[in-house]
Amino acid sequence: MIDQFEINQRLKDLRAHLDLTVDEFSLQTGIKSGQISSIENNRQKLYGWQIQAISTVWPEYAYWLATGQTIPAAGQISPEIEEIRKNLSTGT
Repeated sequence: MIDQFEINQRLKDLRAHLDLTVDEFSLQTGIKSGQISSIENNRQKLYGWQIQAISTVWPEYAYWLATGQTIPAAGQISPEIEEIRKNLSTGT
């Protein structure tokens, strides 16, 4: 069974990966801070227009955010893949 709030966790993971506060994330995406907090605390679902707003700023995470899957060959990655790439390039 699909967890209806799994996508909310991906939003929270993305914001943490980007090291942005709720307010900073809000300013960059145009999504109200209160909505972001509600999504991250599973009081609200993440809507399509919000995924689109996030994907406009960080298009490389669009597919992962919407589906939980990646297509690295097409440039569609997750924060986890980005961390692995950074670690490989720095040798850590």
